[in-house]
Amino acid sequence: MTTPPRAVRKRGRRLGAALALVASASLLTSPASAQAQYERNWRYDQDVHLSYEFDDNVQEKLQDPTRAQVARISYRGEFHWAGGDQRLTFSYNGGFKRHFGVDGGLGGPTTQAAAEQEVAGDLDLSSQFVNEGNVSYLRRVSDDLAVTARLGIKDRTWTQDDFFFINEDAFRRYSASAGVVLNLDVIDPDQPARLEAGVRYADISFDNLDPHFGNWLYGGHVSLSKRFDEELEARWSYSWDRIRFPGRGVYTPQDTDPTNIIRGVGRERQEDHVHELGTELEWFGELGVVADYRFRFNDSNSFGFTYFSHNVGLQLLRDLPWGMFAQAYGRVELRSFTEPVPSFTGGSLDIGETENNVLMFRLVKDVSPDYSVEMRYARYRNESITLNDFYSKNIYSVGLTYHP
Repeated sequence: MTTPPRAVRKRGRRLGAALALVASASLLTSPASAQAQYERNWRYDQDVHLSYEFDDNVQEKLQDPTRAQVARISYRGEFHWAGGDQRLTFSYNGGFKRHFGVDGGLGGPTTQAAAEQEVAGDLDLSSQFVNEGNVSYLRRVSDDLAVTARLGIKDRTWTQDDFFFINEDAFRRYSASAGVVLNLDVIDPDQPARLEAGVRYADISFDNLDPHFGNWLYGGHVSLSKRFDEELEARWSYSWDRIRFPGRGVYTPQDTDPTNIIRGVGRERQEDHVHELGTELEWFGELGVVADYRFRFNDSNSFGFTYFSHNVGLQLLRDLPWGMFAQAYGRVELRSFTEPVPSFTGGSLDIGETENNVLMFRLVKDVSPDYSVEMRYARYRNESITLNDFYSKNIYSVGLTYHP
């Protein structure tokens, strides 16, 4: 989802966590506006969000959903100093997820004890801790140039060792990125523009399925944003990532056994090159509209993993009477494989960010200048660990945000 421009954010701080990311270019302002924006030499802004979620996670071949209750806490703090020329941002999102509601019939890999309980029709589902933290830094070098850097870690741990079901394995992911933001107002002061470019790296490992899914990637991106008037902005972007799977060998059309992909250390390792072209249009009048389109091409050296996809998203934002704010968000992905998909588990795992297909509605109500409450419903249909197979998830959430 996209962060609206400052004109919309000034309507209230009730946008909360879903719209909390502030564009890097917010520091690339003229000296006069910077002086007005930062009347003090330093300041600290913060938000705390507490939420309760109820969700079900249904692999489409199973009749019984796996239900869960999730308690979450999110914190975001921004420290500005040097008259606003430098900014350090801390963010944390953590929670405890308790699963329940399944009377056997899970299928898929479990521990021996879990398998015995499953046969008995009384599966003791494990719970999990999910923690994610990020630290980012931005420095304005001049009125027209800023540099950025970010470090992040995300971890999901089961309370029961070696537990796995329905696309959720324990994992740990490290990530880092660096970039620059260049103000292009000198080209056309009446229609300001900015250029952003950066590089990134990530390394993820899974507890039980690491030979299949553990990978590391590095890549880069470049984007051009242009403001046409106070309400309309467009953005064009390109990104490239190289993803390597150390525990997955190349599968060839001559292989008759799909499990050959994980046999033999002498095999060449699978490596994917992901190219993505995107365009985005933002219009913030009485009704905020954000529409985007992305074309992705995944070029793999392993047979059956090359695909291209069309990804379309639409977001609507609207202020309502009585201090309320409404948001609707949808995304759909149309994916086509260029080769017959082999029948084995080789797709992707849910790490909490997958959005193959999603529909979300959110309503926020200001209780006081410092507090707001929100209700949210979202439905996901994401790719399962079996290529070209899907599972569905519904999430119902209520939350409280404190923003002093």
